[in-house]
Amino acid sequence: MVQVKKTGSDRLAQFICAFAAALLIAGYAASAKAQKAPLVLREQIKVFSEIVTLGDFFDNAAEASKSPVFRSPSLGTSGVVSAKRVAASARQHGLVWPNRGGISEIKVTRPGRMILLDEVRELIDERIAAEDDEIFKVTFSRGAKPFYIDPTAKGAISVKQMDHNLRSGRFRVVIAAPEGGQKIREKVFTGTAHATVEAIVPSRLIESGATIFDSDLKVVRMPRRRVSQSAIEDMASAVGMAARQRLVTGRPIRRTDLELPKLVKRNTFVTIFYESPGLTLRAKGRALADASLGQAVAIINLQSKRTLEGKVIGNGLVSVSTLPAQPVRTALRASVIQPARTGQRVRSGRGDRNTNVIR
Repeated sequence: MVQVKKTGSDRLAQFICAFAAALLIAGYAASAKAQKAPLVLREQIKVFSEIVTLGDFFDNAAEASKSPVFRSPSLGTSGVVSAKRVAASARQHGLVWPNRGGISEIKVTRPGRMILLDEVRELIDERIAAEDDEIFKVTFSRGAKPFYIDPTAKGAISVKQMDHNLRSGRFRVVIAAPEGGQKIREKVFTGTAHATVEAIVPSRLIESGATIFDSDLKVVRMPRRRVSQSAIEDMASAVGMAARQRLVTGRPIRRTDLELPKLVKRNTFVTIFYESPGLTLRAKGRALADASLGQAVAIINLQSKRTLEGKVIGNGLVSVSTLPAQPVRTALRASVIQPARTGQRVRSGRGDRNTNVIR
């Protein structure tokens, strides 16, 4: 075995290290002796101030309980802190926490009372309505989000300052929180606020030509600038009518968007009627165009191949106002006068008053 001879400087260094270790052990012993009771850690804590102290983490922290460790999380949020950091902070104030449980981190929560955007929106609406007796639709600028205030604060938020341009609708508002144990910074919101009116809109997509029912409509409030003067003002104006074009949800229905339902469709078969006192004629035809109730429409008589013009009187029903010229082989049996023959008297006969054929 090779023996190493220690010099005087080596012995001095060894002595210094031993002395320092002794001082450290003595310091820990003194700290432990100074602690009247062992530290008891809270692994999950709640704080109600901007600073987390040793007293928030430990029971029995005594005079060091108000010693700050770090800043609290934001209101309404949580965070974690390393157990080593907490132990080191305790040592700086003469406290020993051996961490025999091997805890790695501690959760810190800062409670808060959430203020939703709807609450802010309602407050802005009330403020504007107090100056202009209308109902406004408030839309926030992009990035607006709820915020938290001191959960111990009593009362509601309030408008400290507000600027609103009626023409453009743009606004800027400063919201103040009620006073509490924690002072909350004022919040600033921007956006638009436009006067609103009630409007009738489709509750679903309505295809062109479809008949509109009560269940297809609903009443909503929307900015007045989005509702034209031609918009219908009551549901009765639309129920039973047909959509002249496709109607999409959320868009006010205008009078020009509606028409009477098409009771006759182009190239479909119809029944042709001719009525006069004591006489009703009926035939089959084909429509040459679409038409609604009471509208004129061109039709072709499928028997005579003649083109007639009539008026729609029902679903697939057309009435003609004039009787078309009758061919010689007409099936009508009307009253006639027979030419006189030699040795015979002239006789007259009365034909049937009703028939069901038009040619």
